[in-house]
Amino acid sequence: MAPRPLAVLCWILVSAPALATAAAATRAAAPSAQRVRPAPTPPLPQSIDSAGIDNQIAAAWRRHNLSPSHPADDATFLRRATLDLTGIIPTLDAVRAFLADRSRDKRARLVDSLLESPRYAQHFTDYWEAILFGRSTRRQEIDRDSFREWFAGRLGQNQGWDKLVFDLVTAKGVNSRGRPDQPPLPDEVASTINPPVNFLLLYDRNPQDLGGSVSRELLGVQIQCAQCHNHPTEGWTQDDFRRFVASFARLRNKPLDDGKVMGIRRIEVSDAPKPQGGGKGDPEREAISKARPAALDGTELNQNDPRRALGTWMVSPKNPWFARELVNRYFAYFIGRGFSEPIDDLRPSNPVVMPRLLDALAGDFASHGFDIKRLLRQLCKTQVYQLSSGPSRGKDLENKLWARHPLRPMAPLELLDSVVAATDLQAALAKVAPTSDRLGQIRAQLEKTVSFVFDLDEELAPMGFEGTVQQMLLLMNGSLINTGAGAIPDAALAALLKQPGGDREKIEVLYLRTLSRRPTPEELDHFDAFLISPRELSKGQGKPPTGGGGGLLPDPLRGLYGKLKPQNQTPRQQAYEDLFWALLNSSEFIFRH
Repeated sequence: MAPRPLAVLCWILVSAPALATAAAATRAAAPSAQRVRPAPTPPLPQSIDSAGIDNQIAAAWRRHNLSPSHPADDATFLRRATLDLTGIIPTLDAVRAFLADRSRDKRARLVDSLLESPRYAQHFTDYWEAILFGRSTRRQEIDRDSFREWFAGRLGQNQGWDKLVFDLVTAKGVNSRGRPDQPPLPDEVASTINPPVNFLLLYDRNPQDLGGSVSRELLGVQIQCAQCHNHPTEGWTQDDFRRFVASFARLRNKPLDDGKVMGIRRIEVSDAPKPQGGGKGDPEREAISKARPAALDGTELNQNDPRRALGTWMVSPKNPWFARELVNRYFAYFIGRGFSEPIDDLRPSNPVVMPRLLDALAGDFASHGFDIKRLLRQLCKTQVYQLSSGPSRGKDLENKLWARHPLRPMAPLELLDSVVAATDLQAALAKVAPTSDRLGQIRAQLEKTVSFVFDLDEELAPMGFEGTVQQMLLLMNGSLINTGAGAIPDAALAALLKQPGGDREKIEVLYLRTLSRRPTPEELDHFDAFLISPRELSKGQGKPPTGGGGGLLPDPLRGLYGKLKPQNQTPRQQAYEDLFWALLNSSEFIFRH
């Protein structure tokens, strides 16, 4: 890789936005040592709109003497909404069209169009797959592709969250069709293929872990600590834990393939007539098998089909946790912080910020059929969502009342997709990869590399991000950005250099492609002078860069580097490559803001 000019490296440092981070949240102590039992809640309010959300938060700002940051401009809103709803930066054409649009409702229309985009379902399938399965879980009996197709289909159809979760928790049937070369399943078995059972298979008939995951991820209640002992101040006892997870104690997995299997091992998931005990070697499993299934609020569940009864209880509009969990999770995702932190901890011992607003949003969500897209429209239309990430005034260092929009690094797949989109790298790779299978392998390896290096804890990432050596190696010295920023055939920069127009027009195009905004006059002057300044062709051109996997994994583009790189380099072309590289490595590109 050619060394980058000092002027470019200095620009990255001085032009990056301030990445101030808040101190870690301090959980309020329980008011006393008395056990807090969860109690039924009164009926939730039936509706609230975006203005109502803004009014309640503005009232809280006044009470705490806070002044919010200024509103985000159109370019910032376009990039933010596109990243949040589809997981990728907007295209060059989309940026130009949105900035040229003078209509007053263009932000609302943008949100509507993004929610109808196929990428919306794909992006939130990525999000929920990481939550439910983890990024690295790979087992032969789990067909993640089948699960993804099912989940994305439900999101694309805007199926109610209650129906989707009910089908997930109560799923029965076969996990996968398997590969074409596997023996076909009998018709009566093939008709029961049901992708959501892959979530249940993840826990391999372990009701403790499955019940803990369902409670935490789908109800926002952490009951795992009650698995081993009775906590002196928490609302759930060890007996409560056993009764809740007993709903999953009848799960039975029946293998349908004999011997060695090359593809997905097909498994039939069903419920046994009686709970499956663990024998004398597993006293905890034995205790669970003898417990009478019950919901978190103590509701007795039907003993004949407790898992279905649990699903019915979970998705009921009267459930005190179900609607709140998703509202809290998505409020944190879009606005920057949940009503409770961590977002999967809605226990009574973990105080909630602005509980009336949480209740109002949860009641509205439940009373409108758990309509996810409606909820997201409400959030994205608020003035709170449309604040800038600039400073607010007042004493709220942790931004608990959302007086400014947070700076957060892109998630791994968001970063990968955005680099590929900004550089048109996909089109270039398609011309040199020998087969579509090989192209798919390259993409899979890139996903693995970026996810491995950038996979941050969901709760810690928004609070503070300092970067690591491996991340800097991947971005600044790796082949992904170095290759994408090059003037390689069929990629963005090579096409731009062939277009008419002067340097200032081309600089603006690169800004629109990467940062989704036009350069300031100072930035335009700086890089205009940079492009015309004398330079010698840097040594090392034509050699593959190092550090493609952050120094820890193989470089998936290394074998194609010679085919991708243009043969005849010029100082002017290299100057443009340095400019493109600098924009892609800037904090403004890497962060959601």
